[in-house]
Amino acid sequence: MTGNTFLTVKLLKLYCYRQEENDGDEVYMRYNDQRLWPKKEKYCKMDKGEVTINAKIKNIKNNEVLSIELWDYDVISRDDKLGLFTMLVDEKGGPFRTDMLADNEHGAKYSLEWEVS
Repeated sequence: MTGNTFLTVKLLKLYCYRQEENDGDEVYMRYNDQRLWPKKEKYCKMDKGEVTINAKIKNIKNNEVLSIELWDYDVISRDDKLGLFTMLVDEKGGPFRTDMLADNEHGAKYSLEWEVS
């Protein structure tokens, strides 16, 4: 691919294998210090299982590394950063899957499915 090619990353699904809180997590994603997903609600309630995302990140350079943060929304205290998804965008195709690098000791385990066009 040429160096001037811009790509689009589409986030497809978020998988929860182990939530941080017993009654489920209230998750949202941030990219470049801005909320990426969900757009209309404050958070998405997650238990073990999966949820469809359908969010896009446009104008990504070839060989760029994306870092997407997963947060847990809290009403009373500060929101908890659950972890980080890091993806090298170096080819069109997919779907690909990236595991979250946990940012805390609470043991949440998530995976993100994505593709590149």
